[in-house]
Amino acid sequence: MLHLDPWNKVMVMAGAAAAVAITILLVVCFVGEGCLVYELINSSKRKKAQARKLSGALYGTADKNGVNLTNYAAYGRGDAVHIPTRQQSVASAHSLNEKVERSLLSRLSSSSRTDSTYSSMSSARTSSSSIESTSTTSSSSPTQDKISPPAVTFSLLASIIPDSNTVKLAIAVESATDLPARDYGAHCDPWVSVTVLRDRRSIRRRPPAPVAFFKTKTIRHAHNPFYSQTFVTDIQKNEMKEISLQFTVMDQDRHCGPVEMGHTSITLKDAKQTVEEPEKFTTTQFIKESKKDCGEILFGLSYLPTAQRLSFSLIKINNIKQEKKAEEETLNPYLRIMMFNQSGRLVKKKKTTVKVNTKDPVFNETLNFEVAPGQLENSRFLMTLCNRTQVVDMMIMDGNNQDSSDQESNGPGGFSFESDKNGRRESQGKQKDVCIGRIALGKKVLSDKSRDHYQSVCGTPRQVFSMWHTIR
Repeated sequence: MLHLDPWNKVMVMAGAAAAVAITILLVVCFVGEGCLVYELINSSKRKKAQARKLSGALYGTADKNGVNLTNYAAYGRGDAVHIPTRQQSVASAHSLNEKVERSLLSRLSSSSRTDSTYSSMSSARTSSSSIESTSTTSSSSPTQDKISPPAVTFSLLASIIPDSNTVKLAIAVESATDLPARDYGAHCDPWVSVTVLRDRRSIRRRPPAPVAFFKTKTIRHAHNPFYSQTFVTDIQKNEMKEISLQFTVMDQDRHCGPVEMGHTSITLKDAKQTVEEPEKFTTTQFIKESKKDCGEILFGLSYLPTAQRLSFSLIKINNIKQEKKAEEETLNPYLRIMMFNQSGRLVKKKKTTVKVNTKDPVFNETLNFEVAPGQLENSRFLMTLCNRTQVVDMMIMDGNNQDSSDQESNGPGGFSFESDKNGRRESQGKQKDVCIGRIALGKKVLSDKSRDHYQSVCGTPRQVFSMWHTIR
């Protein structure tokens, strides 16, 4: 065993304390800010992060926002600007465009921004007295208790490229406010689409031609989303008075697909961007909900308390209306009914058989749901009209040789459909069926007719109530 005199023990203890102190000093230098070693190590990382942040904030790169903003070409145009093929001319043109874009975006993002609010409560935003207002107001009455209608806030700024007939238009989608929840109780997942339209002057009054289309990111479970995304597109100087922009707020519903919540539009002339030196234009406009009519449906509703069964007697649909883009497709309609609990979570879903190539399908089917009397008050139901887009296997059936276990259903005329192979399988990544329209039922839905129909069933059980409803 080693024996040390008192002086050697003091030296050993001093050396150990010095080693501990040096270790702590090194750890503090590498971890804490303000140290020279820390600054030398992290200087290069800061430069890269700052450059990446600036590029994402100005241009909305695809890896950050999920939107491709680098494609500024206007499709369907025959009068595009031709750039010289010489290397020097091309290089100078690119550098000029980059300078114009940077100055334009810096001017557009010069104003202060507010923080995002993702709660479902009404925001403290105050809108202007008119939908066509030219600036965002910030004062309102503190005693205002009414919920404001949904609105979208955006900014516009045009910049003329020197010695060119091209104008760069920067469009900044700032935020959306007071977006309503879904009819069946779930929160919305909103995103905003921006369509640049050019008015075509003709005797036939043709609709405006699309020049460019942009889309923001989707923010989940947000009623007051904050986007702060900027898009840039090129337009011709002599067409500025004919250019208008349409902002459409969409809800990315996993059960129905994208659902339009409302839209608004504005022209560059109203935004004062057609003058010699346009200034930044910021406004908040209320969005108008588009009322579409997809057909009329007749169905009955009844509730049996002893069996705890809610029955949907689906009879028929008259005059199914599709969008103009889908009119040429074959219409194979069927109905899907989904049951949701109070929090908007899907509990159960059922669907009818598919009817082949008809706009006036007759179902005459009954779909039953097990609902306890205590759940009947808070349950909500969503009825969707869908079109089977998958390949339909139609064959002439022989009633004596047909095995019912191989087929989902038999329609009139002896046609059958493959349900498992060609059905709607979202989890396997197959193509989804197109949702044409929907109807929400429950005691707390927005539609007065649907709410009265459901309340009549709850108030008078063991009786069938049949009504016509409009599919929207």
